[in-house]
Amino acid sequence: MAKKSQSPTISPKGNATKYLSYREAWTRIKLARQEGFFFEAITLEESIITDRLINYLVFVGEIKQPTEVYKYPNFYELIQSWKKLHPMPISAMGRSNLQEAVDQWRILRNKAIHGMVKSHPGSPTEAVDDFLAVAESAASEGEILARAVSEWCRKMKRQLESDRSSLSLDC
Repeated sequence: MAKKSQSPTISPKGNATKYLSYREAWTRIKLARQEGFFFEAITLEESIITDRLINYLVFVGEIKQPTEVYKYPNFYELIQSWKKLHPMPISAMGRSNLQEAVDQWRILRNKAIHGMVKSHPGSPTEAVDDFLAVAESAASEGEILARAVSEWCRKMKRQLESDRSSLSLDC
């Protein structure tokens, strides 16, 4: 699939390469959902949520930055670290408990990603239409959650940076 997002009209601030990657990911999520390519949307949504959680958890010192990018904790472990760090429910984008919503979506994502052909030996698989409905639901919810987690992480990081600069000014 060729690149689908348009080049930005202004130069992005900060990590331009990361910005362009995210821009492309969001464009592909939108197109994938429109065209019924729910696995691509789900995969990109998980990647965004994972990346945002890693960024936040490293920033606050909850996890260490490994030498290799693939050595970060898995999706489940990141969610558990996030829940441990923030045991009180986080309300965001219509979700009263963002951490639990992401964890429940992880389970739905697993069902969608693995459900088309996986069954007990000798047992039939789920009907394709039913399976596609689950995948579509997972893609839709994943987009909402990826945006919510991204926004929450951005807000928390800004708040923590502000708190840190206030502390350094007070010293």
